[in-house]
Amino acid sequence: MKLLFIAFLTSWSLFASAAQSFNASNPATIYMVVWRGCEDACRGFKNYIENNDLPVNLIIRDVARDKGRIAQYLNEAKQLKPDLVVTWGTTVSKGIIGTMGEYGSQTKLGDIPVMFMIVADPLGAGIVSSYQASGRETVTGIRNRVSEDVQIRAIREYFPLLKMGVVYSKSELNSELNTEKLRNLSTEMGFELVVRTYELDDNKVPLPDQFDGVMAEMAKEKVDVVYVGSSSYNLENRDAFTQAAVRYRLPVASAYDVMVSDSDGLIAVANKYYNVGRLAANQANKVLFENASPGTLPIAELSRFSMFINMDVARSLSLYPPIQLLRFAELINPDSHNED
Repeated sequence: MKLLFIAFLTSWSLFASAAQSFNASNPATIYMVVWRGCEDACRGFKNYIENNDLPVNLIIRDVARDKGRIAQYLNEAKQLKPDLVVTWGTTVSKGIIGTMGEYGSQTKLGDIPVMFMIVADPLGAGIVSSYQASGRETVTGIRNRVSEDVQIRAIREYFPLLKMGVVYSKSELNSELNTEKLRNLSTEMGFELVVRTYELDDNKVPLPDQFDGVMAEMAKEKVDVVYVGSSSYNLENRDAFTQAAVRYRLPVASAYDVMVSDSDGLIAVANKYYNVGRLAANQANKVLFENASPGTLPIAELSRFSMFINMDVARSLSLYPPIQLLRFAELINPDSHNED
């Protein structure tokens, strides 16, 4: 045990010494692997670095929704040996870091420090052993999702919820994990869960033009709301998804703010991805410039969440929010009914 402690202390001391040496002429290198381009979280991360004048050379690699590229970028990261690797999303994070079931306290990156972000359930995905500390010396990360029970309570502040619909692709682990959480909560919180999954092609990609069909099924089941908690596919196809729901007079509730602010979802209880990215950069700052050992840091999360209500959709569905929600929710299209 003593030898193990000395080895850990030596490793930490070397890491701290390296962290102290970064400056404008010797910047830290961050290697970021993203799933679908440099979106809001990535931009928030970059802006935090720029606004705080941190000496960082940021390398961004885009998987572009192609899981086959992950191994390529893992190999590149191992060759470049950056000072920190940042991963975006559950699929990329598992591909670059590996699960504890596979690697225990080690990772695919060896001794390279790594931080994940935009992972809805890092514990369920097997990336960490707890939220107090990752259980892996070189791993830290950010939780981005408002807990499902909080979201359900917020929805119930808006309208009664006795039956919830969920539609997702079985090729997305984050969606499977989220649906399992909802199954557990349905018993605890007293609602029925109606689940539908997309038909997939040979490459495990959802076949096109299924939104109308699944919403017709949800309407037949008389669900009170269609919920999108964690689904990259639904997020990427949010207009087709939410518009199909509205055609069948079904409100969409989501953990993604853009499904309400930039599409036709009714209500979202969410953390803005831009703010999650800034929080991730703050965590990176602690690792690279404040001598923090990644494995000792709590998995960070934002202390506040936001509620978004799309008033155009509310009017279309005749689901006007109660006065107590209007006091603190962010209203999307609040005055559009007054336009000529």
